[in-house]
Amino acid sequence: MSYIDKARELGEALSQTPEIQALKAAETAIMADPLSQEAFGQYQEKERGLVTTQMLSKVIPEKESLALLDLKIRLMNKYPLIKAYFVEQQKYEKLMAMVNLTLTTSMHGMPSANDLPIPEELKGMAQQILDKIGGAGGMEKMQISPEMLKGLKLPLDITHKQ
Repeated sequence: MSYIDKARELGEALSQTPEIQALKAAETAIMADPLSQEAFGQYQEKERGLVTTQMLSKVIPEKESLALLDLKIRLMNKYPLIKAYFVEQQKYEKLMAMVNLTLTTSMHGMPSANDLPIPEELKGMAQQILDKIGGAGGMEKMQISPEMLKGLKLPLDITHKQ
């Protein structure tokens, strides 16, 4: 079976997950309510404009990003159906992040949480996630070189006061 067939199979399996089913249902509910549909359409139009700006200039003006975030918050406060959609979208994005992490580690090996450039207090949780996606068979350990970490902006270690 080719990798394209496997990708199609994965897409079909993902389309049956509760996260994607709930996201589709939330979008359908918005489209069934004219006021929510109009407001959501305005949000999507602004979002598309921001994405286009990013594609063309590679930089999103902070003012436009903040305006889109402000609009999102106002819509969520005013329209329960839109709020439900964004809640479901967040669950979908979490699912897709896990899928992407699983694909990446399958191709490049499994890092240890101790190898990751994250604060110590998050390493236990990160290791649990890595163990979950690694499965029972165990995976080859990913080699992380110092060069791979260059240029990464890491959060301040909250245990060290600055």
